[in-house]
Amino acid sequence: MSYNRYLIKLFFVVIILSGTVPFLQAQELVNIVLVGKNGITEDIKEAVSFVAVKHYPEGSFERLDYILHGPLQKLRTYTDAALTVLSGRSFEYDVQGHLSYTGYYSNNLKTGNWDRINDTGTMVKREHYENGVLTNADVKDTVKKKVEILYGDEREADFKGGSKNWIKYLQKNIDPDAGSKSVKGGQVMLRFIVDTHGSTTNIYLQKSVEFVLDEEAIKVIQKSPVWIPALQNGKTVNAYRRQPFTFIKE
Repeated sequence: MSYNRYLIKLFFVVIILSGTVPFLQAQELVNIVLVGKNGITEDIKEAVSFVAVKHYPEGSFERLDYILHGPLQKLRTYTDAALTVLSGRSFEYDVQGHLSYTGYYSNNLKTGNWDRINDTGTMVKREHYENGVLTNADVKDTVKKKVEILYGDEREADFKGGSKNWIKYLQKNIDPDAGSKSVKGGQVMLRFIVDTHGSTTNIYLQKSVEFVLDEEAIKVIQKSPVWIPALQNGKTVNAYRRQPFTFIKE
């Protein structure tokens, strides 16, 4: 199926079912709106971008702005279906799909740390906001400090059965036809946390390619079985992971 036909089919299914389409794990895709140079359109030939809206069980909504046939440009989180109250994580991407700016909103105001990221995924600047006001901005020291190991049982987070089993899991659960649904394929890069219970959480795109490929990669990480959590200084801790997915257009 061509990408245009896939998007048209998805678009009309969402409209017909009025937001009841189950999509991925523990979330719903409730709307897709095509956007042309003159605003919203129903003609795929006029569209240059589109907006997808997801609803999560806890009540939040995500708005994803995509270039048509291209990568994600913005992801914003809202507390209401009308998408008027920004509250939660926010991501911005460059035209090639690399994450470039990320942070959190609270009641439409930037709050806490906002990070500027280069195309290698390295933080190069951190801004701190309080109630929407920039209070500090520093160039980030990217030199990592060595963590002192105090206990002999220190370990990294590990998939049960090790890296070979993780690769098997990825290969078994990725849609082998995902690449054919895209325009040209490419490599999606995800970052996620293995939390203290071994669950994969806080999944986000470091490098976006296209909607269908991004969503396929996210789905596979979301469905992951529980990992063995990391230990540091005798306590379970969150572990940060990065996972590439390469999709080939055939």
